[in-house]
Amino acid sequence: MVKKETLEASQEFIHEMRRAIGEVHFDRLTRLLYSTDASIYQIIPVGVAIPRDEDEITAVMEIAARHNVPILPRGGGSSLAGQAVGQALVLDFSRYHDRILEVNPEAKTVRTQPGITLSALNKTLSRFDLMYGPDPASGERATMGGILGNNSTGAHSIVYGMTVDHVLTTDVILADGTRARFEALDPKNWKIRSKRPGLEGSIYRAIPDILQRYKDQITSRYPKVFRHVAGYNLNQLTGVEAPNLAKLIVGSEGTLGIITEMTLNLVPVPKLKRLVMIHYAELPAAMDAVPIILETNPSAIEVLDKMLLDLTRDKKEYNRLLTFIEGDPAVVLLVEYSGGTESELDAGIARLRDKLSQMHHHDTVIIIVDPAEQANVWFVRKVGLGILMSVRGDAKPIPFIEDAAVPVERLTDYVTNIYQYSNSVGVEQVAMYAHASAGCIHIRPLVNLKTTDGLQQLRQIAERSVELVTQYGGTTSGEHGEGLARGEFSERLFGTELVEAFREVKKAFDPAGLMNPGKVVDVPRMDDQSLLRFGTNYAVPHEFSETVFSFASDGGFAGSVEMCNGAGVCRQLELGVMCPSFQAMRDEAHSTRGRANALRVAMMGLLGPEGMTSRELYDVLDLCLSCHACKVECPSAVDMAKIKAEFLHNYYRHHGTPLRAQIFGNIAKMYSISQPLASFVNLLLNGPAKWLIPFLGVHPKRSIPRLSSQSFSNWFGQNNGYANSLKIGEKTVIFFHDTFTEHNHPHIGRAAIKALKAVGFEPLLLPNKACCGRPAVSKGLLDEAARLARHNIGLLAPYAREGVPIVGIEPSCMSMLRNEYLDLVPGDDANAVAEVTTTIETLIVQAGEAGNHKLRFIDSPRQVLFHGHCQQKAVFGTENTHKLLQLIPDCTIEEIESGCCGMAGSFGYEKEHYELSIKLAEMSLAPAVRGASEETIICASGTSCRDQIEHTTGRRAMHPIEVFADALIVD
Repeated sequence: MVKKETLEASQEFIHEMRRAIGEVHFDRLTRLLYSTDASIYQIIPVGVAIPRDEDEITAVMEIAARHNVPILPRGGGSSLAGQAVGQALVLDFSRYHDRILEVNPEAKTVRTQPGITLSALNKTLSRFDLMYGPDPASGERATMGGILGNNSTGAHSIVYGMTVDHVLTTDVILADGTRARFEALDPKNWKIRSKRPGLEGSIYRAIPDILQRYKDQITSRYPKVFRHVAGYNLNQLTGVEAPNLAKLIVGSEGTLGIITEMTLNLVPVPKLKRLVMIHYAELPAAMDAVPIILETNPSAIEVLDKMLLDLTRDKKEYNRLLTFIEGDPAVVLLVEYSGGTESELDAGIARLRDKLSQMHHHDTVIIIVDPAEQANVWFVRKVGLGILMSVRGDAKPIPFIEDAAVPVERLTDYVTNIYQYSNSVGVEQVAMYAHASAGCIHIRPLVNLKTTDGLQQLRQIAERSVELVTQYGGTTSGEHGEGLARGEFSERLFGTELVEAFREVKKAFDPAGLMNPGKVVDVPRMDDQSLLRFGTNYAVPHEFSETVFSFASDGGFAGSVEMCNGAGVCRQLELGVMCPSFQAMRDEAHSTRGRANALRVAMMGLLGPEGMTSRELYDVLDLCLSCHACKVECPSAVDMAKIKAEFLHNYYRHHGTPLRAQIFGNIAKMYSISQPLASFVNLLLNGPAKWLIPFLGVHPKRSIPRLSSQSFSNWFGQNNGYANSLKIGEKTVIFFHDTFTEHNHPHIGRAAIKALKAVGFEPLLLPNKACCGRPAVSKGLLDEAARLARHNIGLLAPYAREGVPIVGIEPSCMSMLRNEYLDLVPGDDANAVAEVTTTIETLIVQAGEAGNHKLRFIDSPRQVLFHGHCQQKAVFGTENTHKLLQLIPDCTIEEIESGCCGMAGSFGYEKEHYELSIKLAEMSLAPAVRGASEETIICASGTSCRDQIEHTTGRRAMHPIEVFADALIVD
């Protein structure tokens, strides 16, 4: 568990650091947020510095050296072996050091800072049809500094090799604060460098001596496998005319210096690719096939095992991607061929068919040509780690032997032995995915580290893995690094003499031993409980004793929080919605991982006895926009929106509920009371009341939506009639209208009724229907939300049990029925309601595709620019919105590649959130709308999204059902 004897900074050190650097933190919470990475370890750092430039880095290094404080450089914190945690001052490079400094397309090189993610780097390089070769699966959040520090690679290492094969130069700040550039040097220039004063000169003098004295061990003891990242890369400096110390920095895990710039070799983007999915009924047969398939010159061979495939099937957001699987195979080999022409790919496939025939393979083989389908396959493969970690319960597929690599001809032996041994020591399940082409097998036994048996299994399996790896001529680490998980075994891998050489390298670069100590050399035992995130003494005494939401599926509130494994997918910047506050703030505290870590340590008591009701924890959760993206995009399905609502409920029980929260949380009641006086209320809101609104904490630049003179339900009752009894016809549909359709935008409801009737439905309104409860949930008013849910389920369940569809036009409202009601009022009735709840777009598309009603439309071309609502994306998806609008002839739809609009219900109205709200809109949504032509129809499903679009751009946005209904011709 968390080490009790934390290293505390002296007041003198803190004072000097705050004078020298603009952003440095020594508070308990920030240190705890940086105490974990994606590994099984947790160590509280001395402090956290976020340097803005090289001058600040130099100042940090000099001050730390004077005070004998260790330094730990960190990027995205996605390390799987504990490299990014330690009792040191953490330097976070991910916020400010993320610029590409130069791209040279002719030379195929790039010069960049270390804080940029691989995904962002490749996005820029794609303009030149170039990319960085090694492709770790964590590339959307892993920084280039971390990739160099780890010597990372990925699925295509048999083509592109390791990071060390692509590094040309590194600019480094050494342990004493001096700067050096490491590059390839001939003997003459090496000698010149060795005469330089200070630490740089002494390094150039020391390394040749080490290489000479240990040359026999360097030649004989490094593992002869495709990929290997343990120890220091002394083997990269021998037998070359111009040795390059940059290659020694690569893979050094931040123990030799701080990288501030790097120049990298680039490769062309492959023009064409083809995937072959080879199914196998037995795991050994698949492993035996790998060396033979390698003879066909593929660009990659990956393994997807049954456990990963089954978990993917169980996650609805990924299930739809499994179009490349037939039946229930034990394992699937993903084989890729790439080239410049179709004939090259045809030849590769032909060679593969011949080999499969020779091996008498008779299981399914699927060839995937379409690039979009290929992307689906690679997406499932790359989120494999997170999907595996989505296993509920205390036994998790943890990383500790997951990086072993062996010669490909020994794959079957290693995998079979590890599976059998794991079972023999009591581990019931073992998960695996692998870069089979390189012999790198990510095996993850499911171990419960909270138990004595689990800790014993951790040690037993680790020892057995090392024994097998050394027996087969492999390595303990093929790409994820040694860190704390494997560094202990370095001597068994390399021998005593070579490990002593590593110590001398460390001494040469870091005489005081302050650079990320305890990594690569002199590493503690991998199962030292004082270093583990979970151990036998792990406890959460401050977990909520009672909750309004049910957390039963996760084993309780703490279990829900502990689903976060630290992988940091929520730190992605280039893809998806998650996590909007992190994308805008670039602050660890405002990522889903940061919030989960803060909650976990508060439950443990590390924030004191009042930590779970503290203001500092409130501030961490405050900027969560409750978009629900994490529930879908986090492969472990951490539902931070639900967790935040439960936290707010508990927080307000202790501190009282603010007036603003009560008003926004009960907005339906407020509107219902005000509706009969709509004209007067609107006059007040635009007059005297406008000056009072800021006193409620609403930003003065925001305007409260006007009330309609006639409510939607009033109009519907006059024109259609209510459902006064359980009157069900074949085309009956319950229209579940939201508060804003009822009181502010009834015209959208009228458009919805028009559209439903056009495709033959008979829409009904339930006269006593209440607010869905979304506003109450967002404000933590969970008792009220549960009351509303019980009321509505009571009304809806009789229809739902008869299969009557329930539809609406506000995604946040419909997602309550589909999602939150299941945990607010769990039971058969809630399940029945969720089962028949969908969006109006989906229902009309289904009816339109059935072709029972011939729809007529106004003959006019339309260009629609569409923004998807966060909860729509998370719960329903936007595919059927596209299909709805495509029913209109000559209608072209473009969906904006945007995340959260920044409103999130009342969030964007609130004074303290206004700037963040605008920043989120300006990231992509507002510029895209401003760039649209006047003829383009701006379209958004969410009420708050439409408000934000109008507020930031002056353009009125329509609901998709409005666009559809306006185009309809009805008799």
